[in-house]
Amino acid sequence: KMMPVAGGTFDMGCTKPAKHYYEEATPVHKVKVNDFYIGQVEVTQKLWLSVMDTNPSRWRYSDSLPVEQVSWNDAQIFIARLSQITGYRFRLPTEAEWEYAARGGQLSQNHTFPGTDGDLASYCWYGSNSKNVTHPVGQLKPNELGLYDMGGNVWEWCSDWMGEYSAEMQDNPTGPKYGENRILRGGSLNSP
Repeated sequence: KMMPVAGGTFDMGCTKPAKHYYEEATPVHKVKVNDFYIGQVEVTQKLWLSVMDTNPSRWRYSDSLPVEQVSWNDAQIFIARLSQITGYRFRLPTEAEWEYAARGGQLSQNHTFPGTDGDLASYCWYGSNSKNVTHPVGQLKPNELGLYDMGGNVWEWCSDWMGEYSAEMQDNPTGPKYGENRILRGGSLNSP
């Protein structure tokens, strides 16, 4: 299920110096994003298998687990096939779109983590509650936009190459044109 996200402007980057501060996510800067759609849950093994005819995942005890062990290039092949099968155009979100959606978009309550500042275990699977395995998608509470697992369970690919942030206002940024690594966001089952 694809969820609509109304565009807007937000402060992108590590906004609250704290225990989980990442210098590469600075400086904080204003970013405008247009309206877009994003998956309500992470791509499940069931969906991946139906599109790709294979399941690369390590954990396979339920077809509603998120697919994992997937490269950025694998994700591009999946997206192309899914688009061809459905007749709709799918793509990975940009890093800015992903962060805006994770923060709750126009409904954001400025939480440190997607959906919460307090009861993290009610919103995401991470090192303290995952038992070091993935969990079926959509089992915990969603963030303000009704999106699940934006923090934890499995990392999520973005379309951008990794690059340094600019302090200047950005309008629908797509990252550098070239790079060595693609952006992963959201944390995983073993994140602190």
